[in-house]
Amino acid sequence: MPKPRNAPRQQRSRATYERVLDVAAKTFEELGYSGTTTNKVAEAAGISIGTLYHYFPDKDALLYSLAERHLAGARTSMMEAFERLRDERPSLEDSLRAGIEANVRLHIEHPQLHRLLYDSAPRAEALLQRLRAANATIAEEVARHFERLDVARGNRQLVAAMLVAGIEAQVHAATLDSGAPVDPERLVDLLTTLWTKALATDQEPDSDSASR
Repeated sequence: MPKPRNAPRQQRSRATYERVLDVAAKTFEELGYSGTTTNKVAEAAGISIGTLYHYFPDKDALLYSLAERHLAGARTSMMEAFERLRDERPSLEDSLRAGIEANVRLHIEHPQLHRLLYDSAPRAEALLQRLRAANATIAEEVARHFERLDVARGNRQLVAAMLVAGIEAQVHAATLDSGAPVDPERLVDLLTTLWTKALATDQEPDSDSASR
């Protein structure tokens, strides 16, 4: 998958670059990978094909840039959620709920584009590496919260990686693959209950419980 040319730094050029990506996202969502062409994106963006090629050599470069933007936004969203958890130090259940809510939001905001990026379109190895790196970063943060909450003792890195991969797969399946309408709040409740029960079995009992 060809990469885009360097993103522009000048404000006007940057605005054009971002507008092309916004239009490309909408076009991919509406027409899919096979139906999208650079000509259609350029026409919808109100620019010449030459201007589009100045930034993106082909539609795969457009898709690559969209994926990078999506991953950056996802990472920012998750890190903001983790920062709040560090400040507020909530319970295991509330910590899980915050992370799951952030993941569900990412899936329901642009479902068709999300499906395209993860399921339908060809993906470059460089993009897969970025995805793995993003998941690894999130898993490291989850492991730190496991330590705070005293769960998954002795296997925190492994369990954190399993949780990140598991929640991603479960939310993806529910929102994109089930074929049925999904209530986001209900989905968050279900997954929070599931993972809380799975992890709570490894928590130290509190002093009151231990003394009974």
